[in-house]
Parts: sequence; structure tokens; C-alpha cells
Amino acid sequence: MNKNIKRSKKNFNNKGRYEAYLGNMVYFASNAIADRYLQLVKLQENRRIIELEINPQFSIVVHNKRLGSFNANFRYFTLEDNNHRGYCVVENIKNIQTDLYKLKKQLVELSLSMQIHDIPAEEIKEWTDRIPLNQ
Repeated sequence: MNKNIKRSKKNFNNKGRYEAYLGNMVYFASNAIADRYLQLVKLQENRRIIELEINPQFSIVVHNKRLGSFNANFRYFTLEDNNHRGYCVVENIKNIQTDLYKLKKQLVELSLSMQIHDIPAEEIKEWTDRIPLNQ
């Protein structure tokens, strides 16, 4: 691999938008992700979820060697009826799932014993009051 090749900086396109997050403006890469964020904020205000996190990063480690990382869109915990923290939910909003995405997702799920929930971008409006079940 040629070390002299420069990688271009990630350009923000006009398909995304900014939303407020903990007093700061955060850029979301698509309107679907921003819409889901607003849905999750309402769920948090209604005390159905807690500890909402944007863009959590998970290391991909195999045989004690770090191979890379996986970035999801959201991570949060459900809030049970007795006000105890429930299960962890990791969500990713996707239009197209590439082979690399599927491989990274599978490696993270297997190595960390967790489930990553894919929500199709075109179905975001149907998820207004829904939380995926960990099964």
C-alpha cells in the first residue's frame, strides 16, 4: 500500500441535519437518523429509556488483536416499571447494508455477546413509540 496516498476528509452532504444534544448541536448524516434521535429523546422524556448515547463505538477484537471498530447510531437502556435499568439496546439506521457492514456487525455481536438492531431508514416513521426487544 502506498503511504503517500492522502485520504480525503469526510464531506458533509446536504442530506443530513443538525439537532440539539445535551446543549450542543450534533450533525446527523441523514434525516432518518435525526428523526430517530428525536423519537428516542421523547422516549427518554417519558421515562421509557435512559442513558441515550449517540454514535457509540465498539472495538472489534479477535484473539486479543484489535481489527477495527464498529460505529452504531444509538445505544440506550430500557427503564423497567420498577425504575430499574433494563436491557441495553444498540440501534443502527441503514438504507443499504454492505458486506463490510454485515461482517463488522457480526464480529461485534459475537465478540461482545450483544445484538445490534437494524432499522430500515424508510421505516423510521413507524418506530415512533417502539423499542426493539432483545431476543
